[in-house]
Amino acid sequence: MAILVRSTLGLDLGSHSVKAFELRQTLRGVEVGAVHAMPSEDPEDSRSFAERLASFLEMHRLPGDNAICALPGDRLTGRHLSFPFSDRRRLAQAVPLAVEDELPFDLEGMLVDWERVGGDRKQTDVVAIIAPLALVAERMAQLEEAGVTPRILEAEGLALANLAGLYGLDGVRVLADLGHRKTTLCLCADGSPLATRTLRIGAGQLSEALRSERGIDAAAAEALKAETGVAGLLGGAAGAALDRLAREMARSLGAFEPLLAARDGRRLDEITLMGGGANLHGIDGYLAERLGVPTQRLSPPDSEEGRALLAAGDPALFGPAAALAARGSARARTRTDFRQGEFAARFDVGALGRQLITTGALAGIALLLTATLAFTGIATRSQRADAVEGQLAQLWSEAFPDRPVPSNVLGGMQNAVRSAHDRAEFLGVYRGNLSALDLLTEISARVPKDLDVVFEELSIDRQVVRIRGHSKSFEAVDRLRAELQKFKPFSEIKVSEITSGREGAKSFNVTISLEPLGGAS
Repeated sequence: MAILVRSTLGLDLGSHSVKAFELRQTLRGVEVGAVHAMPSEDPEDSRSFAERLASFLEMHRLPGDNAICALPGDRLTGRHLSFPFSDRRRLAQAVPLAVEDELPFDLEGMLVDWERVGGDRKQTDVVAIIAPLALVAERMAQLEEAGVTPRILEAEGLALANLAGLYGLDGVRVLADLGHRKTTLCLCADGSPLATRTLRIGAGQLSEALRSERGIDAAAAEALKAETGVAGLLGGAAGAALDRLAREMARSLGAFEPLLAARDGRRLDEITLMGGGANLHGIDGYLAERLGVPTQRLSPPDSEEGRALLAAGDPALFGPAAALAARGSARARTRTDFRQGEFAARFDVGALGRQLITTGALAGIALLLTATLAFTGIATRSQRADAVEGQLAQLWSEAFPDRPVPSNVLGGMQNAVRSAHDRAEFLGVYRGNLSALDLLTEISARVPKDLDVVFEELSIDRQVVRIRGHSKSFEAVDRLRAELQKFKPFSEIKVSEITSGREGAKSFNVTISLEPLGGAS
């Protein structure tokens, strides 16, 4: 049984196709949600890319309001730096200054973020990534036009390291994303990124070489490449392009060697391939022979979670998107984010604080109002009625100095108290003292571990909890209802819309009404 808490969408905006990987963070771990892809270009569709992306997300009901995207690696600049201290606040101040000394251009118009890649208490090694402001603005505008709200903008190469937490990739390895236009490399040691490089050659150049050499169109070249694999590319222009890819990767491995030497001389264990180019037949064996390093396609671990990852879609094709989705989960291995400065996500903490202060003040007023109401009943039967009304007016003025005193002060205060309760519910308080997290925890604890029930959606709206899920039997649904009924704040539990799906699975809806504030607890 799993309870849905949040869905994160890894959105890989490739030059050949867009891949979307949904990862659901639950109270007990992560689950794979929807996995889909669409062509980046469609000659038969006159709509803009943003319009097609918006339609794609809407059609598949993907959470575009909680997306993780990346900036293209070939438009970023990286530097390795060392500092004689480890305090993160000092590093945040020192990294931009050190980067500016290293670069032949001014940092004006640039954003800098960094990732710690080694060191100890006395010194720290970092990899700093520099991104043009114009690139961040361009990517943000593209996504916002499609109705996507990116929670994080990662660096394309470093983001691949997040696969380590999802696929259990230990040891020293190079994660290689063989894309259509470029190849992105990330050197990792035990899941931590050490370096990244982007090569301006990808699987698309192999197809273009075939197209030019054979005099065929692009679609035929792609089909021929898929049919013959590496064996059909050797020799001629396509073979030269393949040789260039291997040589560029070899140079990058050579550049990575000093970083490994600094880590007790560790050697490269494996090259892990992903991206569309990883599915070229024979590419793993070809690169292993040329580079002298064991090479294989990305594959999930042999576990229940690994089988779920495998069932979701081609691991190699969706690897970069999965890495981005993992960046937004508890499995994240990187912290780089270019949503900073003018592009930072806006959250009005002051407004929330003012709402909480006002809510607390109104709760106090409610107590005073109770005493005042009792006093009013007595005062109205005496000559002190005017004095009481004056006290109410003064109380109103103290609570709401910017609002005029209403003609019916008592009625106005009652409305204010009701508004306070509404605001408390909006801020996540249900049935007086239960938060949304309390309810989720209580539901999770009360569902037996041996009960074969999966929750697909869970929402809380004021005093009602709604659950949509599925199980293999009607008996499991009945038992779920009986277990939840034991929690006294749940006054009424209704199970509805039970239907049978594929392989006998039973889909169901559960509606839980919370006990009123004055009810039993």
